[in-house]
Amino acid sequence: MIWDTTKYFLNYDVNIKNIYIKNFKSSRTNYFKIIEKISKERSNNIDWWVCPLGERNNFSSKFFHYIRIIDTLKIIQKKKIYLNKIILDNTPLFTLLKKNFPQYEFLLKKKKINNSHYIFIIKHIIVFILSKLFKKKDKIYKYKKNLILVDKFISSTDIKEDRYYNNFFDKKKINAVYFPTIVNLNFKEIFLIIKKIQKNSKYLNKIDLLSFKDFLYSLNFIRRRKRLFVNDIFYYKYNISDLINSEINTNSNVNASIIGIQNYLFAKKLNENKFSIKKIINWFENTAVDKGLNFGVKKYLKNVELIGYQGFTAFKEFMCLDPLDYEKKFRVLPDKIICVGRNLILAKKEFSKRISIELGPALRFDHVHKNYKKKRFFNSVLVNVDLDYDNSRLIIDSLLKTDFYKKYEGKLFIKPHPLLDVEKIIKINNKKNIYLIKGNIYELASKFKVAVSSGATSSIAETIVAGCKMCFPFDNFTDAYSLKVIKTPKSCYKVCKNTNELSDFLLSNTNKNTNNKVNIVNFKKKIFNKSNNKNVSILI
Repeated sequence: MIWDTTKYFLNYDVNIKNIYIKNFKSSRTNYFKIIEKISKERSNNIDWWVCPLGERNNFSSKFFHYIRIIDTLKIIQKKKIYLNKIILDNTPLFTLLKKNFPQYEFLLKKKKINNSHYIFIIKHIIVFILSKLFKKKDKIYKYKKNLILVDKFISSTDIKEDRYYNNFFDKKKINAVYFPTIVNLNFKEIFLIIKKIQKNSKYLNKIDLLSFKDFLYSLNFIRRRKRLFVNDIFYYKYNISDLINSEINTNSNVNASIIGIQNYLFAKKLNENKFSIKKIINWFENTAVDKGLNFGVKKYLKNVELIGYQGFTAFKEFMCLDPLDYEKKFRVLPDKIICVGRNLILAKKEFSKRISIELGPALRFDHVHKNYKKKRFFNSVLVNVDLDYDNSRLIIDSLLKTDFYKKYEGKLFIKPHPLLDVEKIIKINNKKNIYLIKGNIYELASKFKVAVSSGATSSIAETIVAGCKMCFPFDNFTDAYSLKVIKTPKSCYKVCKNTNELSDFLLSNTNKNTNNKVNIVNFKKKIFNKSNNKNVSILI
């Protein structure tokens, strides 16, 4: 048996996959302890908090995956499971395992060189130049006292589009101004959106306050990060320092690191320019972008109330979402965190009971409290895929193998994430009974009896509260665990262990005569808190 660790873990041999998945929670605890240990000596260094390990983002760094490989291999060794070969793509990990597990044969696969970070750097340079070129000189002096600054990401040239707060802060009576971060736009789109931002008094461009020296400092993170390297960090008896340093030096998410430093400097400049700020709303995912902002606000704007708004549900796969005690101690968390459903609060406190978490309005989910005409599609499933290409590809591949699709001509309606390039996964034009659809996921789900999905996305809970059963086409542990911790009724979802189980579930639940209604009214209220005059006051 060959274990190719470079493949998506759900494609591992079943014996290895089961071990890898089963140890998720214990590996996660160990991973957090390692990051905390390193953080103690670097807690005052902004570069640490925005680097892939400091931000504790398992989507930016493979370090958690490497910890799981070590844990899995230890169990394989103990159980004496035979392996012909273990394939790796990280040189420090290859060296470490070869030294400590000499009974196995290891092969180092050459990684493809990824220079995408250069594109991001060029985009940052363009944003800086265009911001200065179109800057309105008197704009920053026109803002009123007791300002509410709102963190917002812009991924479209439509400046009125708001996927985060449902345009709540656009109301005239709210003295709020956005400080935007531009993401996933091409060069032409960047040009168009910068012109709109600089003309619009509702937007305060961070770059307007940053000097050229500040800008260079943010880019020079790439050179400074080597100062974060560690020595003699052990996991069990293994020295994992080189493995840690390789992840500190990774370019996988340099863009977020640069933005994080710019957010930190933005807070500093707000203080220097004596802005009168009542509160700052951080769209809080606890990534490098957030940690940079929060660290800066805590350092330079100590009297400003800092609120972390988590306008999404709980997904345990995306681990940095859940705050830890040491992050509070080292001042990279907001003063209070706002959850959008009562059942989410306990889920967010899994690793810390000390952190202040309060219930607020589910601004972008208010539509789930509306009723849509439920004209059901039969012999059809809604397939919702997110930005994780490996996960999305496996979802669709799993469905294509079922008798539901092949033998009984079941229809697949694929709803992709707006930024996902579906053509990289499947050529729709070459496939029968496969359709791409767009629209509000809640309204769409109201028309189906069953939906298939997986991963870190609020659309899973949104689909369930629409009265549509959720089906996971494979067991990755985190999908079901995420629903369990928010007290989702077990009758609302199904985890399928293999293709036959998936096919049988789809066949039995999508036909016209199946009654799969579940009372989800109370669950809906506890997951998506309906906005009202009382609960929105926490944001203004």
